[in-house]
Amino acid sequence: MKTNQKEVVFIRHGKPLSAHNDKVNAADYAKWVKDYDRSELDPTSLPEEEASLEDSYVIVSPLLRAQLSAKQYGAVTINETCHNLKEMDIPFYNIPLKLKAWHWVLLSRTLWFAGFKGDFESFAHAKKRTVNLAQHIQTLSEAHNRIVLFGHGMTNYFTRKQLIKNGWQLQKKSGAFWGITTLTKS
Repeated sequence: MKTNQKEVVFIRHGKPLSAHNDKVNAADYAKWVKDYDRSELDPTSLPEEEASLEDSYVIVSPLLRAQLSAKQYGAVTINETCHNLKEMDIPFYNIPLKLKAWHWVLLSRTLWFAGFKGDFESFAHAKKRTVNLAQHIQTLSEAHNRIVLFGHGMTNYFTRKQLIKNGWQLQKKSGAFWGITTLTKS
């Protein structure tokens, strides 16, 4: 990396231990979502590749799976825990169906994107958080050449899109558990 070049590295958390894909009804899916948000990491979930944390400003989501991922990754110093980096809420609706958990996520996210409301963060609010996060990253990049964020799939995705709109260049991307996405700006 050139010395005048800025870099942002998003690292998605490791696989939560509760990330099973059992067939569940709406009530059990709502419990699945709560368990997912409180879950420890699956001990068999390990990074396939690692990004260096050296000379980086490290930001972590307040959610347990991101905190544990940063620790497992070897982050000795966490410079900031950032609420805007937390995952976009996983919505759940009381629909009389029995589906696999990840099918519930897909159905619920589709309804959520379409504007269906519930007892969770709206999509519009979640997107606003990612715009604010991108602005925060931009401000931090004035003082720090390299920023590493331990976050979540949807939040990373929408923040990345906003940074690209702001002139950052995508170098690589992965939305998988432990996936690394890198953007640069001169």
